[in-house]
Amino acid sequence: MNEVKDKNIIKSFFQFSAGPWISAIISFFTTPIITWLIIPEEFGKASMYTVAFSLIMQISLLGTDQSFVRMFYEYEEKKRPTLLWNSLITSFGLSIVISFILLIFRSEVSHLLFGDPKYLLPVVLLVITIILGILERFASLVLRMKKRGLAFSSLRIINASANAGGVILYAFLFGRNFYAIIFGKVIGLALTLVVSVLLELDFWRKGFYLSKSLIKKVVLYGLPFVPAFIIAWLFNSMDKLALRSFSSFEEIGLYTAGNKIVSILMLIQAGFSTFWAPVAYENYENTPEDSSLYSKVSKLLAAFMFSVALLVIAFKDLIILLLAKAYLPAANIMPFLIFNPIMYTVSETTVVGINFKKKTHWHLWISVLAAGTNFVGNTLLVPIYGAKGAAISTGISYIVFFYARTLISKKLYPVDYNLKRFTAGVLTLIFVAFLNTFGENTAIEVGSAALGFSVVLILYHKEIKYIFGLVKQIINSIRNRIAN
Repeated sequence: MNEVKDKNIIKSFFQFSAGPWISAIISFFTTPIITWLIIPEEFGKASMYTVAFSLIMQISLLGTDQSFVRMFYEYEEKKRPTLLWNSLITSFGLSIVISFILLIFRSEVSHLLFGDPKYLLPVVLLVITIILGILERFASLVLRMKKRGLAFSSLRIINASANAGGVILYAFLFGRNFYAIIFGKVIGLALTLVVSVLLELDFWRKGFYLSKSLIKKVVLYGLPFVPAFIIAWLFNSMDKLALRSFSSFEEIGLYTAGNKIVSILMLIQAGFSTFWAPVAYENYENTPEDSSLYSKVSKLLAAFMFSVALLVIAFKDLIILLLAKAYLPAANIMPFLIFNPIMYTVSETTVVGINFKKKTHWHLWISVLAAGTNFVGNTLLVPIYGAKGAAISTGISYIVFFYARTLISKKLYPVDYNLKRFTAGVLTLIFVAFLNTFGENTAIEVGSAALGFSVVLILYHKEIKYIFGLVKQIINSIRNRIAN
């Protein structure tokens, strides 16, 4: 991979990541305000709403969003709008059917999620967010697959601003409860949908032609993703479900706050995943025999993610001071949660063999393995350690998830990921996370993070030096353009 190509990829990454990064800044300033307005118990109830939303979204999509991404570059530019409509129609129709079912059984749904059958408004809002979510998903994918990084980033900023603004506005005008968080979600999705469609209005106007054969092709490719996504949902939601069963809404709220601390890495994950899919697929279509891109990007990404993770752990006690006092226990919950964004993000570069070879059934078995690990971990640890136990279980299961994805992918499409070095980084981070979860001495906790950071610098010194070099070149290039 030559230097010009490196610069283009890094530039594209920054364009797609600018939105998530600015969103992180918005979250940085608004999360403390929200925690002062909404107590942990109400946060816990809102988290259960999010769990339900994510499950129904995955079922409604039927994997057709994955079909749209995978097939986008297989079609000529003028036929891509037709692919969009034929991918969207099935999932949108199914979301309408599911919405009616939710409304019919609204009392039962309310009792299941919030412990009270009288919470009917959140069920109505859940229906609205599902329909908005389906449309917004495809509208955003159009910008993503057309590599409009700056436009896509603008959407993330709009979404974050509208979401936070909606939460704060509702809390001040109507009530400081979990409705505020749901209201913010609705406002964020609605505004993002409108703007994303307007940015590609011509694309949406073209190609409205429904083809039974194309719909069948889209559904058949995407359908194997559905069981995998449901298992993945169980994998990702097992912690909250276990806390709902064995603990309290307050513990769920503290656990959610712990995730807020690692939100910086979560946003990097979202930015990278968005940028990476079109780059990887296009590169494979053009040069399927060249695996150097995937090897290099995975190593650079591992170096970056390990470094940022250890810095977040080191400063966790300072970060948590921004939140309300009721959320202070979240500082010792978050260390193992850091494995979620690290393992998932790096695995996006190491899982390519499964997607390139269209062996999508492997996603199901990988998710089953990871979800099984999480189930056992939560069953054993949550009754004893509460939110800390859920965090440990989540961290371990994401490590299993990474290695399962990577090893199977390597069998299908051999790439040098240097797993020995990566494993050394994982073991280092486990050691640091353990001390920062159960330690009671701040000096030892910070010292362990500093030691871990030193180990990562030694393991990935070439990659870290390379990242700084590229960033420096890009900054100098921008300065020269401004000067001229």
